[in-house]
Amino acid sequence: MIVFLLVQQSLNAQDIHWSQFHNTKVYLNPALTAVFNGDTRFHGHYRSQWNKVPVNYLTFSGAVDTKFTTPKLKNSLFGFGLIINSDEAGDSALKNTNIGLNGAYTHQLAQKHFLTLGAQLAFANRRFDFSDLQFGPQYDGDIFRPDFDNREVMDNASNSYGDLSVGLNYHFQNPSKRSKLDLGVAMHHVTEPDQVFFTSSNGSNLPRRFNIYGIGVLGIGQRVDLLLMGTAQFQGVYSELVPALAVRYHLDITKTKETAIQLGLAYRTSETNVDALAPTLELFFREWHIGLSYDINLSDFNFQYGLQGTRGFGGPEMSVTYTITKVRMGEFRICPIY
Repeated sequence: MIVFLLVQQSLNAQDIHWSQFHNTKVYLNPALTAVFNGDTRFHGHYRSQWNKVPVNYLTFSGAVDTKFTTPKLKNSLFGFGLIINSDEAGDSALKNTNIGLNGAYTHQLAQKHFLTLGAQLAFANRRFDFSDLQFGPQYDGDIFRPDFDNREVMDNASNSYGDLSVGLNYHFQNPSKRSKLDLGVAMHHVTEPDQVFFTSSNGSNLPRRFNIYGIGVLGIGQRVDLLLMGTAQFQGVYSELVPALAVRYHLDITKTKETAIQLGLAYRTSETNVDALAPTLELFFREWHIGLSYDINLSDFNFQYGLQGTRGFGGPEMSVTYTITKVRMGEFRICPIY
């Protein structure tokens, strides 16, 4: 019964959240599709949360996005992307899988200013396995009896639905000083799809998630950049605020040999509670970008029913990005986003 209650909590949980939100741009907002320096971008993201408690979460996200230009639209470009999100939690192996197709249109407002409108159409599936769950009626007073009827009505352990997200992003860039800024807003689960498992239920709609963010890079020297970032997310009764600060040092600024190291710190709060600190180390080498972070749990998260809490352990997170940039002849570019 204890495990079942934990499962029920998970069924109504928030969406995936990342401490390295600035590295999951296609997930953060579909309007960030193809807003990067290069032509095609591959991204992978992994997180293992709460390893010290019985209901740890394993989360993976993979994405690819690319841009298309046409000489007929010299101040515009189109972006397309594919993203796959998957996570699993608890003894019931509750799994959420989401596959989305992103589309975006970027228009150059002025020399250094761009506006992007994006949307995502997705297919999602939620499922769990109740074969390893234990219920009160399966105890005979002394021991657990798996052959006893658990008296639970579980007629459907899987549910699939369509999903829609939309977003808007403003992008500023000054390549000569390595300075840039992204400001945006996104609304996820626009149609609030029904994610109910049981036919006898009245339904359980997935609440809309609103996301506001800012990601700024300021070149303050020949080799030093200062990064100021933050995101605020709201979904139903849940809310989350994550401000972050980082410093990037360029070890090599030679063209095609760019190498840099970045140290940062993110601070996450949920509703009215302090949640976690997440120190981050990021490495840049030519077309590769690797981010490593670890959540230090500061919340009062402590299970009831005699189970242990996190003891300060949140979980490691890792991101890897690889960008392909085509070689172009001459200096002519269509709607350049560096």
